[in-house]
Amino acid sequence: MSIASSALARPRRGRLYIVVGAILAVLAFALAAGIASLPLIQGSTGGAKIVVAAHDIKARTVIQASDLTLASVSPTPPQDFTAVSEVAGKGARVDILAGQPVTGNLVSPSGDLLSSSDVAYLPIPQGWVAVTVPTGEQVGVGGYVQVGDRITMLATVNTGVFGQSPARNVVLTVFRDVVVLRVGPANGGSTSGVVTSSLTVLMTSCDSEFLFWLQNNASMKYELQSFKDYGSLPTGSDSSCPSLSSATGVGPQDVDKRWHFTSH
Repeated sequence: MSIASSALARPRRGRLYIVVGAILAVLAFALAAGIASLPLIQGSTGGAKIVVAAHDIKARTVIQASDLTLASVSPTPPQDFTAVSEVAGKGARVDILAGQPVTGNLVSPSGDLLSSSDVAYLPIPQGWVAVTVPTGEQVGVGGYVQVGDRITMLATVNTGVFGQSPARNVVLTVFRDVVVLRVGPANGGSTSGVVTSSLTVLMTSCDSEFLFWLQNNASMKYELQSFKDYGSLPTGSDSSCPSLSSATGVGPQDVDKRWHFTSH
């Protein structure tokens, strides 16, 4: 081989090495990227399918089926849902981000649990009434009571109002699982986490008479229940007080007969 042909071959071999090296580099990059993506692929297909937010869901709004989707999540969080129908119609307690699992602590039992700007009227079943009661920091659990919460009402009564002598103060739980429809006045806007002066609650007309008697003759305070202790929301009239005309008035004897203050 002549010197000229040898010199000509060297650049050709150099170019070949560059091309082969470039191809190997591309293959190595593709292989590394494929290996790196394997956990992500496995994470998206493994685990149980649970309900997650299809897009951002604002707090205090009714959750629709279109707001939700199923996605594989591993491990699954506590209080998860496995069917969209289990969540649709409930109310969002807080902002829920797109892709975030929807769990029991993030939703209210009913879509009726909204701020006053979300619906044109209060969700009052037939035979029931809405009653506004006074509240405050000490009376109403420091302002933590929100729309949709359930409260327990306690009354401190001096038994002298029943004619008992000597009279004494008695504390009894008088109402449980009372649904809070609104917090504060209708034009007050959102009062979540703010101490307000009133709560609007759901009651039968019969219970409302007892409540008004207690408000006039007792000291009332409220307890905030865990959502795990909530009963079902009423959808129709109560058999113990089927209509508004069932309320016929109450007096001291009726109150003592119901709760037995004088016997405690």
